Amino acid sequence: MQIKHQKTYRNLFFDLDRTLWDFKTNSEVTLNELIARHIPELSQRFQEFLDLFYRINDNLWNQYENGILKKEVLRTKRFEDTFAQMGIHANGLSQKMSDDYITESPLKTALFPHTHETLSYLNEKGYRLFLITNGFTEVQVVKIKHSSLEPYFEKMITSEEAGYQKPHRKIFEYALKNTHSRKKESIMIGDDLENDIFGARRFGIDTVFFNPEKIKYQQQTTFEIQSLADLRTIF
Repeated sequence: MQIKHQKTYRNLFFDLDRTLWDFKTNSEVTLNELIARHIPELSQRFQEFLDLFYRINDNLWNQYENGILKKEVLRTKRFEDTFAQMGIHANGLSQKMSDDYITESPLKTALFPHTHETLSYLNEKGYRLFLITNGFTEVQVVKIKHSSLEPYFEKMITSEEAGYQKPHRKIFEYALKNTHSRKKESIMIGDDLENDIFGARRFGIDTVFFNPEKIKYQQQTTFEIQSLADLRTIF
């Protein structure tokens, strides 16, 4: 549900993964390369591996975001659990797969359509652009450099830096304080209803829900878009 607002925004806070940087495409390409390199006999079961990996990864990320799991454990455990559930004895390859994935995945550069032209347009219009991400700091820095996103943004706020994960209000509070932004002039743009949209709304800033899959939901958002190009109709 979308609420129509007439406000003057100045500070635009973007999520990174699955909003600008195409996590699914970049991860799939990387994992395909790693399986072919390390466990080629698994290549014929790659789709099975991929679907299971994503489910396990999402579950472990939820635990990480809730403070239950350390990032070092998450990185390796998602491979260990995937191989175990597929009945594969990886013989110590989980750590190698984890290391290579962390190194190589951020080097991939697939973005959602209209990312560059939309960010360029917003820069030209004089908006201040920032990133707020729950991703690992050292990984996210590589992503924005290699995908040529860095020049558009004044600053990237990571959960590791802030000490809190989205949707906790403290990360939004930290972001506004460290970018000298005011709530009434700020808006959060992201794909995750809980972390990006409802978290920001509970904190008291407006939101743009990036919803390319057109998922159904009941709660209110300030704006909804299916394409990043739609941001031109708001700003």
